[in-house]
Amino acid sequence: QSRQIVHGVPTNYSRLDAVTQGLQPDELIVLAARPAVGKTSFALNIARNAAVLAERRVVIFSLEMSKQALVQRLICSEAKVDAYLISTGQADAHAFERIAGAMDRLSQANIWIDDTPALPISELRARARRMKAQQGVDLVVVDYLQLMRGGRQDSRVQEVSEISSGLKTIAKELSVPVLALSQLSRESERRENRKPQLSDLRDSGCLTGESLVWLAGESRPVPIRDLVGRGGFEVLALNPETWQLEPRRALRAFHSGIKPVFRLQLRSGRAIRASANHRFLTAEGWRRLDELAPGDHIATPRWLPSGDHATMTDDELALLGHLIGDGCTLPRHTIQYTTKDRELAELVAGLATRVFGAGVRPRINAERSWYQVYLASADRLTHGHRNPVAVWLEGLGVFGLRSYEKRVPDAVFGQTMSGIGVFLRHLWATDGCIHMSASVDRVPGVYYASSSRDLSYGIRSLLLQLNIASHIGRVSQSGRGRDQYHVGISGGDDLLRFIALVGDLRPGADDHIAAIADRLDRTERNPNRDVVPAPTWRTIVQPAMRSAGISGRSLQASLGTAHNGAALYAHGMSRARATQVAAAVRSEELFRLAESDVYWDPIAAIEADGTEDVFDITVDCVHNLIVNDIVVHNSIEQDADVVLFLYRPGMHKEDIDRSVTELLVEKNRNGPTTKIDLHFQANQMVFYEPARE
Repeated sequence: QSRQIVHGVPTNYSRLDAVTQGLQPDELIVLAARPAVGKTSFALNIARNAAVLAERRVVIFSLEMSKQALVQRLICSEAKVDAYLISTGQADAHAFERIAGAMDRLSQANIWIDDTPALPISELRARARRMKAQQGVDLVVVDYLQLMRGGRQDSRVQEVSEISSGLKTIAKELSVPVLALSQLSRESERRENRKPQLSDLRDSGCLTGESLVWLAGESRPVPIRDLVGRGGFEVLALNPETWQLEPRRALRAFHSGIKPVFRLQLRSGRAIRASANHRFLTAEGWRRLDELAPGDHIATPRWLPSGDHATMTDDELALLGHLIGDGCTLPRHTIQYTTKDRELAELVAGLATRVFGAGVRPRINAERSWYQVYLASADRLTHGHRNPVAVWLEGLGVFGLRSYEKRVPDAVFGQTMSGIGVFLRHLWATDGCIHMSASVDRVPGVYYASSSRDLSYGIRSLLLQLNIASHIGRVSQSGRGRDQYHVGISGGDDLLRFIALVGDLRPGADDHIAAIADRLDRTERNPNRDVVPAPTWRTIVQPAMRSAGISGRSLQASLGTAHNGAALYAHGMSRARATQVAAAVRSEELFRLAESDVYWDPIAAIEADGTEDVFDITVDCVHNLIVNDIVVHNSIEQDADVVLFLYRPGMHKEDIDRSVTELLVEKNRNGPTTKIDLHFQANQMVFYEPARE
């Protein structure tokens, strides 16, 4: 081995020490593999090298094997004697001499073993702190993570997340490296290439490539496949302690392989395509997709952030809204806008003149019952000169789109709330509706209709940036054309915000807006959709009642309702009612939930949707991010500073020596990733580096 400076705890594997500078204080190192590959042996090799060769103090928490079994393995690897000979007592005199020497060296090393089974993370932390105070520990080894217990029993994914976060806390609190072993999921066994990857460790599911990740720093959604290889960007996430949305740093995005996926459809029209094991947040904690059913409520954001400053003028946003709604912007075709209203035609012509000046010459033609606004270039179009409107739209990424392909340009999401309102106001003047029916019920009708699903989803996100909830419904055209997507607004408070921030500029719209506002002013709100789900009674309210000594009868009396036994707990609570209940039972958690940034959206359908490439993202600190306007899970790999995989291809391929081993450094927060070649002497429980040529 070449000499090198190692600042952390040396592993004595030269290439591993070269990329990590040893196992560093404050860091969580995860060593993962499928069963029988040699995780425990490799961890013991590292522990032995640190204790015997580098004279470091090591504590091993073994939740799977007894201390006697571990000691036997340590002796076997130190003595370089066949494990079978030791276990059966068939070692010869020469072997016994080597065993005696190994035992003498190990007895002088500082290695402590705790083999308490099913150790809770809180107890492991207490024992590690005690060992640090009494003996001065330099390295903590945990074998293995999935056998530990956390404090929360309602969801295994929450429990494992708590454990991994707890191990990271131990590393930082004691200023020591923590080497935690982890068993990989079976996903690697299902692939033709069985080499491990981060998604196997995470077991948190994956998302299809078109899934839109909300970038907090840029205030826009981006397909997850376009983020692969990037890191250091900010995503929008939900703080699980405060229930508030906040920006969090994404460490990396990566391709996770090819998997079967399912389409999860929510009642609001939100949808996402994910693997069966992807987790979503319910009132009872995180649940895998294959554990969910129609009717279950999952967390979605109540709002999305808008930009801090305008990068487009109001005239640009207004013109863009009209052209996306009723414009024809195809190549080799005159750019034109079609409307039935003369006033809108003149408005668009004026907007084009103000945006492009003398570069365009708008012309309005009355054709049958329509007005056509032609936005022709003022200059003759040649090979080197294009219509400035086309160049502008191309720069925004929306030139040449047919009606069913149209979408909201990325630049619009980054505008201020005022700018977003301008864009939506002019877009709504094309294919939107603001109408108060003349029926007895006098029901407001506010929606936007489009044949483009992407445009409809983009409009929903823009409305969320204005803190306006909406729903998307698919309306069949019964063979007369493409299905339409209606983005509708129905909640009283949402309608009032829409009227105030968006409105409608079409002739005659003012009367309908006034009628809707009058109706809402005279109508008592019934928030039957915006509720805190019913399971909250069991998970939060009833434990708080027991803690405070409050009976169900006294609770209902304090709420001013008649006693009806357990029927109270069968339904969700409005946010206002949840605040009342929180005060009655003195629950801070319910207070936070009642004031949260979460809208609980019920599941409408779950169905299989093929097999395709999937992707994932690692987010710092919290365990989630906002994708497709839904809160989705992130998991244990994020807590690790270094992730190591052991892979022995000979276990799957007969033509490869079974001793050949690849140590894959797949994540290294402070250094490079790489592949390190090793050999495994199985009968002696030793991994060693092959001699360099």
